Amino acid sequence: MVKNDSIIKVAVTGNTLLTLKAMQRIVNLDNYKILHVFGINSENMKNKVNSVDLSAFCSKNNISLNKTENWDSFYTDCIETKVDLVITLGDSRIIPKKIIDSFRVIGNHGAVLPGIQGGASLVWGRMLNAGSWGISIMNIDEKVDSGDILKVKSFLYDKDTSEQEFVTMSDNLTVEALLEVLAGNYSIVKNEKWRVRVAKHTDSKKAIDVLKFCVENNIPVYMPSRTPSDAKVSKEWPDKFTSIFKIANNNPYPAWTEEI
Repeated sequence: MVKNDSIIKVAVTGNTLLTLKAMQRIVNLDNYKILHVFGINSENMKNKVNSVDLSAFCSKNNISLNKTENWDSFYTDCIETKVDLVITLGDSRIIPKKIIDSFRVIGNHGAVLPGIQGGASLVWGRMLNAGSWGISIMNIDEKVDSGDILKVKSFLYDKDTSEQEFVTMSDNLTVEALLEVLAGNYSIVKNEKWRVRVAKHTDSKKAIDVLKFCVENNIPVYMPSRTPSDAKVSKEWPDKFTSIFKIANNNPYPAWTEEI
């Protein structure tokens, strides 16, 4: 991905701590220059998990911060400044087709592809409680989690690791993987479409049973996004799963609640 003797112009989408961590490293690279950040407005930041204010960082590093949430505006910014690469980090928004068609777009996924696709990866990963988890850097395609895989990395965690610690481990590893990709240290691996899809609002215990089966049998699975209603404890669950559920459904995500 590195061009010899030239500066790669970068635009970033995202507004989370992961976005900031990655940019703090990228600005120190000699051959990359971040020109634009497409963030979220102040009102939506209140509802975005792990969101951070990027204003001071962007101002310090002469980066244009676009908080209009208007993709056409961001697209125009990128076209006018001849951006080479768009990096999406910690951003659940769907990248419009015309941006994908116009620029190289790469991004992160909070699980190892192609095995685990979909949403809420870091909550599902902690609930699985397998002692290991991973992340991916990939090309962004029109369909969610379908682009070519560029880099995967895994990490180990203890059974008592908090969700916040789990997220931090994932974020830090994601940044390291991204830097390797930017340095040209990656291999393109074709992605694979999921063969099992778990429906949204499926009982969490049943969903984890499906995830566990798919992981153990190398079956690509698509896990659903989660809402606060999915963080309710069921009285029907065994105590062991309930304990793990309470760890996973916790800060920085909406905290678990007791079933009424």
